[in-house]
Amino acid sequence: MKIAVFFVFCMLFFCCCGKKAGQKSALDEISDLKEFKKLLKTRTSVLVCFTKSLKESSNVIKQLAEVSEAVRGTGTIVTVDCGGEGKKLCKSLKIKPEPYILKHYKDGEYHKDYDRKEMVTSFIAFMKDPTGDAPWEEEDSSQDVFHLANPSSLAKMLRKEEKKGIMVMFYAPWCGYCKKMKPDYAQAAAELKGQAILAAIDVNRPENSVVRKQYNITGFPTLLYFKNGAMQFTYEGDNNRDSIVSFMRNPSKPTEKPKEPEWSEMESDVVHLTTSTFDDFLKSEPSALVMFYAPWCGHCKKIKPEYMAAATKLKEIGVSGKLVAVDAQKESSLGSRFGIRGYPSLKYFKNGEVAFDVSLREEGPIVDFMKDPKEPPPPPPPEKPWSEEPSDVVHLNDENFKPTLKKTKHALVMFYAPWCGHCKRAKPEYTAAAARLKDDYKVVLAAVDCTIQQALCKVYDVKGFPSFIYFNYLKNSRPYSGGRTESEFVSFMEDPDNPKNGLPPAPPSPEEEWAGLDGSKYLHHLTDSNFDEFVKKKDSVLVMFYAPWCGHCKSMKSDYALAAKKMKEMNIAGELVTVDATAQTGLQTRFEIRGFPTIRYFYKGSNLSAYERKRKADDIVDYMRNPPRSKDEL
Repeated sequence: MKIAVFFVFCMLFFCCCGKKAGQKSALDEISDLKEFKKLLKTRTSVLVCFTKSLKESSNVIKQLAEVSEAVRGTGTIVTVDCGGEGKKLCKSLKIKPEPYILKHYKDGEYHKDYDRKEMVTSFIAFMKDPTGDAPWEEEDSSQDVFHLANPSSLAKMLRKEEKKGIMVMFYAPWCGYCKKMKPDYAQAAAELKGQAILAAIDVNRPENSVVRKQYNITGFPTLLYFKNGAMQFTYEGDNNRDSIVSFMRNPSKPTEKPKEPEWSEMESDVVHLTTSTFDDFLKSEPSALVMFYAPWCGHCKKIKPEYMAAATKLKEIGVSGKLVAVDAQKESSLGSRFGIRGYPSLKYFKNGEVAFDVSLREEGPIVDFMKDPKEPPPPPPPEKPWSEEPSDVVHLNDENFKPTLKKTKHALVMFYAPWCGHCKRAKPEYTAAAARLKDDYKVVLAAVDCTIQQALCKVYDVKGFPSFIYFNYLKNSRPYSGGRTESEFVSFMEDPDNPKNGLPPAPPSPEEEWAGLDGSKYLHHLTDSNFDEFVKKKDSVLVMFYAPWCGHCKSMKSDYALAAKKMKEMNIAGELVTVDATAQTGLQTRFEIRGFPTIRYFYKGSNLSAYERKRKADDIVDYMRNPPRSKDEL
């Protein structure tokens, strides 16, 4: 009997031990290169701990095992023992840990070395969003801010510190205003330490959505003041350290803003209708423009004075049509009836029936429309996606990108956005180049729509459109900065290794840049070398210092050229000169040009004054008709 009992006990013992021994650890160890590559191909987010010795790295490995359980399904964590079975793997990857190094791989490619705090919460936050910013609580400067992880920690703090004044900042990591405010908030927390509490909670996290709803957080950052465990009021002061400190030392409820009068209460010639008056009024008016609005809508507030002025103008000139307004928030049945989904929505009614929608926003066009109401032309049909157009360009996505490029010796990929003007200009040239190269099986011209394939474009760090990258069997890649004409694309792809191919095209000369503008032939384009000689030889000279990329300069160019032409036609003495300050850096430094365009007047070689009038042709001509001749005239 005793032997039988002992036998059963042994069996149970070994079964239990065997089960424990057979349980798979959340943290796997890899030592084979093929196995490592396979892992990267099959997992989208992998954190690898390369260690010189498992014993020396036991602390971090213990933490990573816990993290691995927490991120199971969203991320993978493995170890490589470079001092043991993984020695060959580490050597082939050229990794020498001292005593360990953490590397992250995303979508099969190396992403970055782990650069955050080595603690479980930090590891988990990183694995949930490897490309995002480090959590605020990890910043050393924010150690005096009370960081709240979840609703329960908020409730616990309010109970425990109910006698102290508490400010809670409800924020989202992506919010620009929040990022700007964080340093001031942290400094205020340090200054108020021991007197008051400044806390913060990331309500962008799914687990904190209940807090967001509870306190009706609709914008970021929102700062609420708490006392005696309950919310008292919203902080509406400035978002800087001094204002926050001053408020927390003497908290007070913000003064209520005076209520804005309802539009229908304001005196105007706009007719305001309700559900009960709408149909009868429109049946009596053969021509009416109705604006459906919401009181809180910013665009509605912007159009309101224009709409009111147009109604008054129509009355003054005797146009029979009426301008009508309906508060679609208050008169929701009318909003539903006419399918109002955005504000403001303008609809033209003829003899009490909807005729068509109108998209006017200013007084003049509204008045002109009501004089002769006509339906606007229909919008152009949506542009057909490039991928649906017949061409020899290969369109790539997440599925075919790697397979296509891995078997192609020479591939040029154009990363683009359909709305991009530069992309639209390059497209026919790129398509024509693909047609010319279609018979060369070693060459592919491909395209990726970054508005659809966002992840793919992020992997290759595409920050502008179009961006071109050359690939050689996918292993090697480099940016293409060459010209964007058919011949330039073809020339590069026929010999990609030629250092002369793929170079950025030379910038146009000032003469080429200004060519085509009415009057451009009367302008003088000067350089560092000929500037002084020219302005000394000519008594009266106006100089426009510009940059080719400057939007204000581009807007002014046509007027500046036209002014030069008018001066010649009117026999006005003087010359109009241009200087590309980005190319003529000597002149830029000498005359302290810090913004574009900068316009200076020179008299007999002397830099006499800055031109500060309007930039229209007639204003420039008027200035040059009677320019200042000395400092005393300024």
